[in-house]
Amino acid sequence: MDKHTSAEPALPDFDTPALARAIEALPPSVVDDLPFGAIRLGVDGTVAYYSAAERRLSGSGLHDRIGLDFFGRVAPCMDNPDFRGRVERASAAGTLDLEFTHIGDFEDRHRELTVRIQPASAGGYWIFLRRE
Repeated sequence: MDKHTSAEPALPDFDTPALARAIEALPPSVVDDLPFGAIRLGVDGTVAYYSAAERRLSGSGLHDRIGLDFFGRVAPCMDNPDFRGRVERASAAGTLDLEFTHIGDFEDRHRELTVRIQPASAGGYWIFLRRE
């Protein structure tokens, strides 16, 4: 008979429908160990959270990113109509729940990423990045 009666809550995976809410319910140390990257931007586009998983998986290194303009200082390769423009259009339309592919990463400019964008409960939004 199994004496273990308390079950650990299931960790969200990249395809969890309300991924942003699930991530916000976890301590940062757990988010840091997920198999995909998580970045939260504030309403002004500055980095409010940048997971250790994203640092590790992207090869972006250990430089501090908190407080930096995401598109201007952290990921200028994503400052284009296909990425930033898509996010801004969806946000303006009130439909900020996106999933799309993006080519390019810190370690490999030709790597395909699956990107999910969802609103953050405190304003701004989350960017989740899965690398195949």
